[in-house]
Amino acid sequence: MILLYQMPKVASRSWIEAARPALVGEDSVPVHCHFALPRNRERIEAVHGLPSAQQTIANMLMARQMLRAGASGWAQIQSALQRQEKIRIVSGMRDPIARSISLIVFMADFYGHVSCPLSPRAPMSADYVVSYLQENWRWVLERREPDQTFEWLLWYLTDAFRTWFGSELRAVFGVDVLGGSFRSSDAAQRMSTSSADVFIYRVEDMVPEAPGYARLLAHASEFLGTTLVSFPSINTSTARRSRALSEEVRRQFWLPDEMLDTIYGEPVVQHFYNRAEILAFKQRWSRGRIAESKSDASCQRLRID
Repeated sequence: MILLYQMPKVASRSWIEAARPALVGEDSVPVHCHFALPRNRERIEAVHGLPSAQQTIANMLMARQMLRAGASGWAQIQSALQRQEKIRIVSGMRDPIARSISLIVFMADFYGHVSCPLSPRAPMSADYVVSYLQENWRWVLERREPDQTFEWLLWYLTDAFRTWFGSELRAVFGVDVLGGSFRSSDAAQRMSTSSADVFIYRVEDMVPEAPGYARLLAHASEFLGTTLVSFPSINTSTARRSRALSEEVRRQFWLPDEMLDTIYGEPVVQHFYNRAEILAFKQRWSRGRIAESKSDASCQRLRID
């Protein structure tokens, strides 16, 4: 059994397609879910059952699919454990802020908000998405749960960057990622228990230009028992109508330095990214970078004129 088990928006679909050839002879497909543990699924389901005045998700289909995938994944995990089959698990990490931008654009595309301009039928602007996501990060860092469903789900999924490995992977399989080591030069982390072999990657290394790209392909090929020549590009904003919006939000988004210090000071972030990589993330999402970018653009216009 190959289990793609990870927080949302860490290129799950690409790994599903990459892993399919490894199971051709077994007449099965990779199992994929984000939240398998019953208590976590129950928490999400309880929020979906809130009174109508608090229901701000326009389309519940994707939310229900996430819960169904989790329930199916849990059943298949239990079945494999009963058979004493060692499960091969693929899980991933991503820059928390880049991931949160993918989350809000994805949710606006597929969940939609009943009243805010975060819906395929609404004129979504980058300015609005940036300010909305900034507020979401304040809620996350203050551990303050919103009381409306779209807001709560975005909050919960964003916060998964620091909670998911403990509340899912460790809780289900006893795997503590912080108990191992991740070296950028290896582009992967391998861990093993009596019931699971675990392979953990970083989304940033899946880009062909990344220094760790070739090593990640090689390690993943070895783990899956198949030859990977690339990572399929699946379910990305570049292939959706929101591509321009997503790119503009990435150009405009920033957070105050104290918030960046808190996010990138989390032990799980420091586990997967070295000091130079974290500094680059903080510079990318700082207000100073936005101001500098605007200044450069102004200078460029003056030169053209």
